[in-house]
Amino acid sequence: MARPPGEAPHYLIQRIREALAHDPRVGELELGVTLRAGQVFLTGTVHTDERRRAVSQVAGEVAPGLEIHNQVTVVAALSGTDDVETVS
Repeated sequence: MARPPGEAPHYLIQRIREALAHDPRVGELELGVTLRAGQVFLTGTVHTDERRRAVSQVAGEVAPGLEIHNQVTVVAALSGTDDVETVS
């Protein structure tokens, strides 16, 4: 969906964030989205190259016609941790 004429930048940023969080190709809540001079800058970390590519694709679908700068880095997940902390 293209940015409607007169849409405030913060609305577009929020639409991109929501798409990145809810799209099954990405599913990331903690990615940064910044809009400067008609360009979208994406930051943060993901666990695979495939997901990193999907971040650009999803942002481009929400903001067609804007240049997407994917500065997201890939960080390998620690195996066997499942992000669970044991408290004794």
